[in-house]
Amino acid sequence: MKKRLQKELTNDPSQMEVVALAVHLLGGAQRAVDTEDVAVKAHQLAPGRFTWKKYPDQINLELIRVYLSDAKMKGELVLGSGRTGWRLTQKGLKWAEEAAHEIGQLDISRSRAELRSGSVDEQRWRRERARLISTAAWAGWSSRNRDISTAQAKEVFRIDSYARGDLREAKITRLRSQFTDDHEVAPFLDHLIKILNSEAEQ
Repeated sequence: MKKRLQKELTNDPSQMEVVALAVHLLGGAQRAVDTEDVAVKAHQLAPGRFTWKKYPDQINLELIRVYLSDAKMKGELVLGSGRTGWRLTQKGLKWAEEAAHEIGQLDISRSRAELRSGSVDEQRWRRERARLISTAAWAGWSSRNRDISTAQAKEVFRIDSYARGDLREAKITRLRSQFTDDHEVAPFLDHLIKILNSEAEQ
């Protein structure tokens, strides 16, 4: 499976997409990821794509920075910087989930239960899910009422008047990524994201 993954990544995606996928695999939907960690993961995914010509066994960190910048400015797949680290955007998370599925990453992107069973992360996930289903937005969604207010959507994502720009984006992406394999909660969050994004575009 891993050999197949490396082959397809080497032949198909652009360098910008490889580094964005690296951010995803390193947990970039939940936290900021360091450029050097992205470099190592990108090299694992696509050997030879990010190395020096004269020293092919050495990763060219400057190439990683260039393509991370492209993923931010052109692709809108990531946000952040070399100083603060890199996170996935909403668009980046959606793309990465689809890309990972298409190239058969079942051995890397294991289910939430496999990754967190019995861990502190699992307990945190359960608490967060309990919080979500106690909200007014979830009550409306459960009764098939799709007329959820922006204020109710913001409550779910814990977005206040201080959460703007990258911070707002990070809050939305972080929560959505926690429930990728939850077929009850994921559609609910996707609906709320549309509401929030519609407000942001006005």
